[in-house]
Amino acid sequence: MDNSTKSKHNNLFNIIRYAGTYIGAVIGAGFASGQELLQFFVSYGYLGIIGALLVTILFAWYGSLFMELGHKLKTSTHKPVFDYLCGEKLGKIFDWILIFFLFGVLAVMISGGGATLNQHFGINIFVGKIIITVATVGTVLLGFDSALTALGFLAPLIIIMTLAISIGTIFTNFEGLLVAGQAVRNIEIIRATPFWWSSTLIYVSYCVLPSVPALASIGNEESDVSVIRKAGIVGGIALGAGVLCMVLALLSKIQDVASFEVPFLEVARQMHPIIGLILLFVLLAAIYTTAVPILYGFSIRFAQDGTPKFKVLSIIAGVIAFIAGMFPFSALVSTIYPLLGYIGLIVMASGFYKAIIKNTILPVDSSFKEVKVPKPQ
Repeated sequence: MDNSTKSKHNNLFNIIRYAGTYIGAVIGAGFASGQELLQFFVSYGYLGIIGALLVTILFAWYGSLFMELGHKLKTSTHKPVFDYLCGEKLGKIFDWILIFFLFGVLAVMISGGGATLNQHFGINIFVGKIIITVATVGTVLLGFDSALTALGFLAPLIIIMTLAISIGTIFTNFEGLLVAGQAVRNIEIIRATPFWWSSTLIYVSYCVLPSVPALASIGNEESDVSVIRKAGIVGGIALGAGVLCMVLALLSKIQDVASFEVPFLEVARQMHPIIGLILLFVLLAAIYTTAVPILYGFSIRFAQDGTPKFKVLSIIAGVIAFIAGMFPFSALVSTIYPLLGYIGLIVMASGFYKAIIKNTILPVDSSFKEVKVPKPQ
């Protein structure tokens, strides 16, 4: 094998690995349980389908953006990214806001994992949350770099399983999909925001913002900008396809699953108990692949990876998130996610402005002269 062929294989490997890590960082908080999609898309009936289509474009674009910023700013954490996009003063505020919400999203993951185990196995919800917490903290303590490859290749499997169940449900319940618009109007479902389009923007914001530390870390690791951009596009398209198919599947079964804390698990169980069992492990994997980068993103902000301080911070953060995760899963989703999304819109808008309006983030060449990090005052 010559060097050029070997290089292409390595690039393909990294594209899949980075895209998988992006998927993993989003999927648990974004749509694995179905509760998120229920509130942000399904609750608007057929209009939610349009939102799901728009999500694909936004995921691909913002994923590439934050990976490339990590590369150009030479950072593995979110603070320099926020400083560059919003200015040092506002960036510092967003830095602390994200730190606070990282706890919140981690708490949602822990609560969701406990609810998943409880709904399917009847395991005490407290015990279930302990299991998720220990697995997350343990992985971060063992080292994020070693977990990156595992997370990267686990996430595509999660997407494939999610797509398979969703497509199967759609084809076997197509009549339900045809009457879903009326069915949604007759069912009381929490709406994330008053409008479908605002829910779409808020959804992308809350999914991507907590993933910035992991995305920046990917960009800082990779030297080839084209690999970063392709990874963002591949990851975004895969995430968008998952959202769209799950929204359609939930709409087709809306009358049967709307009352469940983890509605997509019930969709799978109604297909076949064995499929429900398989999805259980898929959901737990999705929650795990999201919780690990989030906890890592918090700890790396204050300490170098692998140091005693890093490990202590990871343990403390895990315990605090576990305590916060004692609230019901659906209540946390309807409270934390929209609030994070609204605040995150400022960062997302700043990224759009600098990249599209000023064209200072994604130049065609790779000189990176356009990137200027604000100097400390």
